[in-house]
Amino acid sequence: MTRNPKDVEHGQIQLKTKPSSNLHYSFMPGDLHSKILVVFLNGLILPQSSWEETILQTKLKTQKAGATRPHLLSYDRYGQGLSDKDPNGDHDMLDAVHDLHDFLVESSEKKLDFNLFSAPGQLIFVCNSIGCAIARLFATEYPGKVSGFLFLDSIMAHVDLVELWPNPDAPGFEESELPAGTTVDQLRSVRQSYRQRFHASVPNPEGLNRQTLSTLLPHADSPKLEGAPMITVIGHDWDRFAEENEKSFGVPKVLVMRYVNPVWHEYNNNLATLTKSDKSRGPIIAEGCGHFIQKDDPVFVADEVCKLLQRLGL
Repeated sequence: MTRNPKDVEHGQIQLKTKPSSNLHYSFMPGDLHSKILVVFLNGLILPQSSWEETILQTKLKTQKAGATRPHLLSYDRYGQGLSDKDPNGDHDMLDAVHDLHDFLVESSEKKLDFNLFSAPGQLIFVCNSIGCAIARLFATEYPGKVSGFLFLDSIMAHVDLVELWPNPDAPGFEESELPAGTTVDQLRSVRQSYRQRFHASVPNPEGLNRQTLSTLLPHADSPKLEGAPMITVIGHDWDRFAEENEKSFGVPKVLVMRYVNPVWHEYNNNLATLTKSDKSRGPIIAEGCGHFIQKDDPVFVADEVCKLLQRLGL
């Protein structure tokens, strides 16, 4: 284990269930009397290092406010970042959830002076993209254990991203319904690009099989989260996201604005109903941020973490 000048401890742990492989983690201890652990859950693309600035800013903001500093923890799943590959090979969503539970149990035994799961209200998830789906599935597998969720541009778990775009070869398709300045050939190209990059069947470096995700979480608004936890839902900036799609994948901005952003915003609206209305906040648009909100504006994310802690009375 190493410690850097910002008081973040970097280390590795071998889970009892997978003793031949290391999980890499970063841990910033909170105040000695704190009984709260905030866990940052990655998406598929960015590793746990993407949370470093958010973690530092959260520490600074809680210190400045004179609030109790929670313990802050991030990690790379098997096959991500600095962690080893899963010794069992490819893993699915529930494997990732069970690994997370084992990791939290074993790491908290080493790092915390309290039993993380002995009482409700001690665990908070801050998550991006597919990490939001992992957080929801964790809450289903281990009900009542999580008191707060900060969802950052959650994956649309049940949505086939290819089918967001109209199929120009389907019966009844009307070319006249396309936004001005776009063509059928562009639409075909977009569908093909999304199929190659984002379809659930496409392998990823992590080895995370996503093909069961739409079955596990077929709705944005259910299953409800047991215990009525606090929720904050944050979505990407529509313009920034569309611009990034155009730059990275050649998707005309107007197509993203027509066919993707409204669907994603509606998904976030429904996500906000997973708890009681007085426990829900959002969806909020992260101004100037694309899909990776913690990378684009870590100060904003830290602000939202602090607001969530305040709403929880912590």
